[in-house]
Amino acid sequence: MRSRSLQPVPGSARSAREFVREACHDWTVEDEMCEDAMLVATELVANVVDHAGTSCVVTIDGADSWLRIEVEDGYPCSLPTSPRIDVSAARGRGLLVVAGVSRAWGVRELPHGKSVWALLGAG
Repeated sequence: MRSRSLQPVPGSARSAREFVREACHDWTVEDEMCEDAMLVATELVANVVDHAGTSCVVTIDGADSWLRIEVEDGYPCSLPTSPRIDVSAARGRGLLVVAGVSRAWGVRELPHGKSVWALLGAG
């Protein structure tokens, strides 16, 4: 398992993506799963930067056939729910993307904020 703290700045989503890429490389994760994991991390951290505006912690954990990406932030708000598409909106599809590439995803309420996680790989 690896974790990295990130600040709520525009470059953080890219930093999360690189962090996940490094872990996948070190763990010799299959390319397709690595790409999905990088996409999930990018979307979840971008949501923190755009909506929470707090620092966050990205955690990746895994084994041969699965990866778990989790992003914890410090914004105490209502928890995200199943994504809905507004076809006229230029943005707002991040959780839909996460749901589409993940085997499962969810949200945990924390005393100081929330954690959004996604599980990739074999069931």
